[in-house]
Amino acid sequence: MIPKQTIEWTTAGVSPADKTDLWESVLSSSYRQWQVPRRLPATFFAHVKQHAFAGSGLVETICDPCSGRRSKALTRKDDELYVGVQLTTGGRERFKVGDHGIEAQAGDLVVWTTDADVEFEVLERLHKVTLMIPWTLLRERLPERKSMPLGGKIESRTGIGSLLAVHLLGLSNQIGALSTQQLGSVSRTTLEFLGIALAEQQPVASFDASAAMLRRVQDYILQNLHEEGLTPATIAAANRISVRYLHLLFQRNDATVAAWIQERRLAKCKEVLADPAYGRQRVADIAYRWGFASTSHFSRVFKDRYGMSPGDARAAGVLAET
Repeated sequence: MIPKQTIEWTTAGVSPADKTDLWESVLSSSYRQWQVPRRLPATFFAHVKQHAFAGSGLVETICDPCSGRRSKALTRKDDELYVGVQLTTGGRERFKVGDHGIEAQAGDLVVWTTDADVEFEVLERLHKVTLMIPWTLLRERLPERKSMPLGGKIESRTGIGSLLAVHLLGLSNQIGALSTQQLGSVSRTTLEFLGIALAEQQPVASFDASAAMLRRVQDYILQNLHEEGLTPATIAAANRISVRYLHLLFQRNDATVAAWIQERRLAKCKEVLADPAYGRQRVADIAYRWGFASTSHFSRVFKDRYGMSPGDARAAGVLAET
């Protein structure tokens, strides 16, 4: 008989007022103590499964965009150190581990430890599997390792890292079907894979806070490109920065906020105009769809950028299909 070793939680049925506090509690019970610094929207969704795994824990998580952090104050409260090994199976997430930055997307393996300051930000709905291993267990099974692993990525597209990624994915799918004895054997294999993979771990790049914030702002703009009211003021407010700092972020990359937005909007319009599937949609409707309030302004800047009118761009797209 297989013992019940799984705890499952979801936001379904949770009131919006309680979501932030309950999510913080679930994160803390799954990955050691975390703080959720920003209130979650009413539409926030998450689903977590925690599996006991021969002295370790395997956590399967699906969640909408959110953020969290482990400060020095929280790390000092831990009575035991853990190593987290995360396989991202869908979505995108950014980490700040100590002074280093990491971006994880589908297929990536990331290592982090509970003795370091860690922050995360989920950028797109995230699907991940995380192995939480007590440092005492890892050191016992891998006696050659004398110190905690460094936070960073493990190459997961080839070699041992690829085998480890496939192994973690298979483990998450089948862990409920394994007996206690089988879990012990699989745990030994998992730690052997991990030990070899850690020896080839990639060093992380230095964290650039302004570059990370710029990417976050650009992601926000792209998600709201269709909004006519997308202005420096609304962008800064949504990302909790000042308008002045927002302009500085773009200036460091020889751009302006307005020019960057207009360039992306024009590219979207050109893409739609060239697609015969939108052949019956009016140019004015396409311009309004991507945030242009004036058709004449749109036509002028489009021609300045591409050397042809929107109508000519549409005709060129039709000709390319024939």
